Amino acid sequence: MQISVKPKNKKRFVKGLKNAPAKTYYKYRFDKVFGRYRITWKDDVNEYTVKSWSRIKDFDGYLPKVSFFKDIIPAISTYMETRKGFILRKPIPFIVFDAINKLDRIVFPNHKVLEFGSGNSTLWFLEKKCWITSFEHSLTWHNVLNDHINSSRYDEDTLNHFSYHISENKTTWEFIDEMGDESFDVVLVDGANEFNNRNECIKRSLSKLKKGGWMVLDNSDHPNNWPGGLYMDSKYERIRFTGFAAMGLYISQTSFWQKMD
Repeated sequence: MQISVKPKNKKRFVKGLKNAPAKTYYKYRFDKVFGRYRITWKDDVNEYTVKSWSRIKDFDGYLPKVSFFKDIIPAISTYMETRKGFILRKPIPFIVFDAINKLDRIVFPNHKVLEFGSGNSTLWFLEKKCWITSFEHSLTWHNVLNDHINSSRYDEDTLNHFSYHISENKTTWEFIDEMGDESFDVVLVDGANEFNNRNECIKRSLSKLKKGGWMVLDNSDHPNNWPGGLYMDSKYERIRFTGFAAMGLYISQTSFWQKMD
């Protein structure tokens, strides 16, 4: 049976997502122009479908604030810049712009950051003089970013604040299990689900987050990430940001939870 899922009822349908990641696709060629996505996944009995107009609202159905129009130009400019090279001249995390502003208010020098999915966010944290532990699945991207970081643009003290791991799923979980509890001020989950599943990253790293620290999940509106978001919702209050993201010409969502115990 095929079931059309309403995001407000997602708690009823996330079971199948844990073992069968959702597929995102355009049904018709012109759908790409309007950002009209279809997302499907299956469990043992049914097939589930979510439809979204990502030029207007996120997958959860949330509309951005009117002020999101100010982010159209930086979204386009970062998109165009990354066509020439993935590392921006002025690196920023590839999350919703309002979420970057939130992150800027809660991250300070010497904060310890655990990051799943490296990139311009890694460079942004380095510029803020944070201690960073980052996990990346792509050897090619790992080498590109590592070469950039180890160039003359960073001093030795900054480089000593950076721990970079090339790993996937099981290997990543082993690394996390060896980390001390309450070790990090921020955990940013923004990696590729098929290599370092975001929902698993959240569950395994929550104990590594300090009291008062922040769990940050990018693309929290996408059904693939619903289980992790609902898991955090069951424990702490969510702060949601919906709007344009760097390099993204569509509406997406980034969510924050502050660990209170």
